[in-house]
Amino acid sequence: MTAAVAAVLLTLLFPLSPGSGDAGCVDAHVIGVRGSGQAPGFGDQAAPVVESVVETLAASGRTVDTVALDYPALSLADSFGLALFTGEYDDSVRAGASALLASLASTATRCPRTEFVLVGYSQGAQVIKTALADAPPLRRITGIVLLADPTRDHRQAGIVRLGDPAVERPGAFGALPLPDHLRAVTLDVCAPGDGICERGRSDLRAHTGGYGTADTDIAPAFAAELADRLRRPPRM
Repeated sequence: MTAAVAAVLLTLLFPLSPGSGDAGCVDAHVIGVRGSGQAPGFGDQAAPVVESVVETLAASGRTVDTVALDYPALSLADSFGLALFTGEYDDSVRAGASALLASLASTATRCPRTEFVLVGYSQGAQVIKTALADAPPLRRITGIVLLADPTRDHRQAGIVRLGDPAVERPGAFGALPLPDHLRAVTLDVCAPGDGICERGRSDLRAHTGGYGTADTDIAPAFAAELADRLRRPPRM
């Protein structure tokens, strides 16, 4: 999956000019958002996507850097799911959304020509969508990868759906739509059997181990179709 995702995102990032012209700035800034209970960093599922994007962009002559979003990423397992009822999980998501918006604003102000790629897994995907739902249009977000999104809106058109093509229900925590201007640059991946990104399924192994495997590979023909469908948003 990761090589194909990187190829599609590279298509999205064209035509970035190598070197932003601003000291210490890069062409592409990749932000990874880990899932619930994962140690600080990108997390096992998002890390391969981030690494593949970086390698592909660097090989094309673009400058790129990465950051792992610092936020609580509260573990639901540790509380046996009670954090959903106490509000602690929602607090974690809101903290992540605030941190992500602050990170975007800081880099955008310092580096006015840098483009952004966002990669989030599980709670991290929810953080990304929560942040962008109430934000002003951020036209320099060039690519979004949502892995195992618990707020997957299966009815929202214009988003590229990967993984299980038969997903017919929303995510486990209800459907949260993306802003319209970001749908065409979003890759949404739900592994077969993952009950977090499709309510009603119960394969926990699919949620933790179904990403970066053959189950979520993108066939070359489908990757070509995605590349044709995706379009860069207007730059600010």
